[in-house]
Amino acid sequence: MKNWEKKDRVITLRRRGLSYKEIMRGIPFSIAKSTISSWCKDIELTAQQKNRLDQLFKEGSYRGRLAGSKFTQIRRAKEVANIREIAISEITPLTENEFKLCGLMLYWAEGNKKNKVGVCNSDPELIQFMMQWFRKVCLVPEEKFKIYLNIHSGQNESGIKRFWSSVIGLPVSQFGKSYIKKEGSGYRKNILYNGTIKIEICNKNLLHRILGWIKGVSKNRAISSFGRASDS
Repeated sequence: MKNWEKKDRVITLRRRGLSYKEIMRGIPFSIAKSTISSWCKDIELTAQQKNRLDQLFKEGSYRGRLAGSKFTQIRRAKEVANIREIAISEITPLTENEFKLCGLMLYWAEGNKKNKVGVCNSDPELIQFMMQWFRKVCLVPEEKFKIYLNIHSGQNESGIKRFWSSVIGLPVSQFGKSYIKKEGSGYRKNILYNGTIKIEICNKNLLHRILGWIKGVSKNRAISSFGRASDS
């Protein structure tokens, strides 16, 4: 095809209101976008054709932003995964004393401070950690644990009990009566799938011992491992 024939074909398509990209896809020969622009610069498009091209540009720009956003999300997810993997590798196996202190800090934040030993949470890993802490550090016998669930009406109570039973390593028969929140009673609608579990140990001496450990940590903050003196 001669050059004038190519030009004539491009101009014809442009006069129909096609965009430069559409023209490039619709011709059987290769040509630069800048050449098409040069050949078509004097062509006046109708208002309808201009509106159509404006709409194509907006849609293409929107799709481009969506694709860019998706790429950014994927890249960020990979960055976060890498950060977490590195952070995991920075934690070495806990010594006996470190394990004792970790559980104590969790109890300080989440545990019951009055009447009886207890902790309530919805995180299975936290609950599993605390059960191990109660068993190994506090030497709580299995039969002293009392387990209760907080769930919403309509949830599968027996199924949730089986789930938590596998988490804490205690039989369902050791669970007490569940507290079931009724719909429309002012509770949040984002229902936790497995509810929250409350672990109680009726041993006031143990409670006072744990509170004593907490006080001991609070009083013995002398020097951190980072070489900075703590507040007195």
